[in-house]
Amino acid sequence: MNHRLGHFLRVMKAPVTGRRLLALLALLFSMITLLAPPAAAATHRLPFHTMNCQVETCPATPPGRWTWFAVDMTNAGDLEPDWQLLVDNTRFSSIDVRVQHTGGTLLFQRDQFNLDENWSLGNNLRFAVPIAGKSITAVRVGFKDIDAPSMVRTVKAMDKIDHALFVQDWTVLIAIVMGVLFAAFTYNVFLLSWLHIPFQRWYVVWVAAALTYLLIWSGKILQFFPFLAGPASARTSFLLVGLLVVSGASFFFTLIEKGKLPQRLIDIGQVAGILVAVTSVVASFDTVFAAAYTDRMFNLAMIIVTGLLAVGSVYAVVRRSRAVWFYLIGWLPALALLVARILRNFGFLPQDDGVDQAGFAAIAWEALLLSLAIADRFRQLRLEADATDKERRVLLKAATTDPLTGLGNRALFQSLLERTAGRSSGVDIVAVDIDFLKQTNDMAGHDAGDALIIAVSERLAAAAGPHATIARIGGDEFVIVLEGEARARLPALRQMIALSAGVPLRHAGYDLTISICAGHASDDGSSSLQAVHKLADMALYRAKAAGRGCWRSFDANMADEAVARSRMVSEARSGLPAGQFLLHYQPIANANGQLVAYEALLRWQHPELGLLLPDQFGEVMREASLALLLNQWALEQAITQAVALRREHPNVAVAVNCITSQLQGPSAAIAILDELARQGLPATALIIEITEAVATGGLGSALFECLECLRDSGVRVALDDFGTGNASLISLRDVPSDLIKMDASFISSLTASTGSQQVVRAIIDLAHSLGKRVVAQGVDGEPQRRVPVEMGCDCGQGEVFGTPIAIPLQSAAA
Repeated sequence: MNHRLGHFLRVMKAPVTGRRLLALLALLFSMITLLAPPAAAATHRLPFHTMNCQVETCPATPPGRWTWFAVDMTNAGDLEPDWQLLVDNTRFSSIDVRVQHTGGTLLFQRDQFNLDENWSLGNNLRFAVPIAGKSITAVRVGFKDIDAPSMVRTVKAMDKIDHALFVQDWTVLIAIVMGVLFAAFTYNVFLLSWLHIPFQRWYVVWVAAALTYLLIWSGKILQFFPFLAGPASARTSFLLVGLLVVSGASFFFTLIEKGKLPQRLIDIGQVAGILVAVTSVVASFDTVFAAAYTDRMFNLAMIIVTGLLAVGSVYAVVRRSRAVWFYLIGWLPALALLVARILRNFGFLPQDDGVDQAGFAAIAWEALLLSLAIADRFRQLRLEADATDKERRVLLKAATTDPLTGLGNRALFQSLLERTAGRSSGVDIVAVDIDFLKQTNDMAGHDAGDALIIAVSERLAAAAGPHATIARIGGDEFVIVLEGEARARLPALRQMIALSAGVPLRHAGYDLTISICAGHASDDGSSSLQAVHKLADMALYRAKAAGRGCWRSFDANMADEAVARSRMVSEARSGLPAGQFLLHYQPIANANGQLVAYEALLRWQHPELGLLLPDQFGEVMREASLALLLNQWALEQAITQAVALRREHPNVAVAVNCITSQLQGPSAAIAILDELARQGLPATALIIEITEAVATGGLGSALFECLECLRDSGVRVALDDFGTGNASLISLRDVPSDLIKMDASFISSLTASTGSQQVVRAIIDLAHSLGKRVVAQGVDGEPQRRVPVEMGCDCGQGEVFGTPIAIPLQSAAA
């Protein structure tokens, strides 16, 4: 339903109560009483019969198909000169009226297109006779090509006073009915120009057809179309009656509430309506088709439609339709008179004007009741529209609200981007990321992570103020849009983020820490919100790289760095298949200096920048899809090259760094074991290294399933860079590993700090107590080699044992 209908329905607030309905019905019955014309004027109903020219003497006529009626003037002897002879209008090509009197014969001859001066109200043809009734000996009326003799229902004779009263009766009736119809038509055309509801359209069609039908019967239309006088009006009436029936039926089937009528009944009703339309057109072409048959077809089609309307009304009543009662009250008189009209046409009722006059009164009644039905239907639609709008608002709120924080969600932010595509005002956008959320979820559970998210969202909402738009667009990501007066809240927002760094949060026995990174970008209205958001994301990237709890505002250098990152990632994508990446191997030796393994280290032989170490193309490794490709290539290459390494050192193993996406579930472990088998290597020839950050991010996940499967098969797992994360002890206890590689930062400070020595000794002792071996990284001098050995460290890796070199190896470990 379009918004114009919704607006229109909202202003129609007064319900149609039972008391109002009764009062309105009483008023309408009073109007119908007024519509009833005064007592019919005194007229002479003249008996007549169809003449059998084989037996009776018919007047001489030109050759053709003529039907003659003999009119009995016995009871009309009191008529004064200039009395009116009224004959029913029907379909014919010519009419010949002959009045025989004592002084001769008065002749009226007219063809079907020359009757505008003989037209009279009530669809009659009028002939003024200047001869007194007592002087008339016979009246003969002849029709050429008449559609059917039975269509001539009455012949009347009236003097001047009688005819004036007759005209008055029809004029009053038609004036009131036309006033009602015109008011209904004007009002509903106005509504139709605003609202496009099917039942509204059919009602306008019905009222327009009724108005046109009445204009023809009243003769008012002859001022504009004089050719419609006579048979043309009768033919047009067939079309209009058909249109009235079709539009009335269609109005019914579209007015009744959805689901109250069987669809099959509606379909049959539409077919029957088409049948009425076709038969009305056929009946109007009596010069082509036999009128005796087409009239009956037309009447039968109307009977079918009437029956379907009756069946539909019963269905609607049984199924508790409200609209059907208005329709029944309005249509029952019209339907009853339609049946009476059909019975009259078939000769079962008297042929007089009463049915026609009552029919027009019923049309006025129907127009009023159907207008009331439309008003009530609009009231129902208003209630439905209000309910739909309420439901839509609820669904929209649910669809655009983050259920955890009550703030907006990604859908809301996307709709904001679309709505403000052509904005002209300034804006500030702040992209926010919660630090350590994943670690919080892993250590304290998702309830704790949710508590952290809620705490951050409350702080953001308080600092940004009520006029800001805040949306949670990811697990730990928020975006804040400040427009208009909300932009003044930017300093408060920045201060809140700075003061929140390290703020403790207690939840369910866990000590959590609030820490937020934020990137900010502003624009004066020249760029789209989407473009400004991308700039804020760049600033957020820089803030996260700078540390936790940082705020960065976008500057041009960030864009240059982003372009450089994008270029390097693109070059890496093309460099991998081009063979630019290679592996260097660094020895790992035991406490006695014996070689036990090589660690495979990734290098990039850049065509312009030369040999790059991983920390020089870290942006490439942060691109998830590309990092997976590179690490997968490194794993496969290391397994392949391990064959050559083990020819020189049969028991040596190869250690390869892996990321989470490589180690997802048992299927990943099976793929690695299959590759080892294909190269003819035992499982003990491979060491999988994962960083502590990777391990703590995968607690209880598919990563551990993969690691456990590998260990069960003989592949060793090493926990790399141990001691740099926030959950080292948890990692040592829970991560399925065989080796612990202490971070180089501990080893480099051994000789300068007794505290470092104590930490290293504690790590070694704890690892040994858990059945794990320890590798010291960063052994670049003799003191760093000697001290860990004295503390019981199992292995070492660093310059003392050898620097990373490519295959073929040019030196062996010392």
